[in-house]
Amino acid sequence: MNRFVSHLVRFVLITAGFIAAIVAASLFMLVLVWGGMLRGDPETERLMSLAVSLSLPVVVAFAGYYAFVPGIAFAVLAEITSRRSWLFNALGGMVVAIIALAIRSDMTMRPGILMIVLAAGAVGGTAYWMVAGRSAGKHLDEAAADSAASTPES
Repeated sequence: MNRFVSHLVRFVLITAGFIAAIVAASLFMLVLVWGGMLRGDPETERLMSLAVSLSLPVVVAFAGYYAFVPGIAFAVLAEITSRRSWLFNALGGMVVAIIALAIRSDMTMRPGILMIVLAAGAVGGTAYWMVAGRSAGKHLDEAAADSAASTPES
């Protein structure tokens, strides 16, 4: 039962990390895009904050849809290899973002969009690391240690 609860808690943590990564990356992209268009005037800055807050749920939904499969593949890889470093997660977020962009369209050839997506992937990978990546694979190590301790030696 303890192993089941450990796996269930880890699954919930990975799901929360994926959601945090998608929201952080989407918010970062929106701030970059809208911030590049509207800057300086206080009235346009209020308009920008309204536009970001209204379009965030739509961008999060689309980003989550396209990044789901590569994101799950990355999470499984991180869990199996027990990689817990920030750099691994940030680079993994960049790879997931590029794969999601490639799935979505052929816009990978535009350097501006590519740089925004890479930066947003790094932000998303960092958000995932903060929630779930710092403890990747620990429950597997603990389960292996528990099963080794409970096995009688001959």
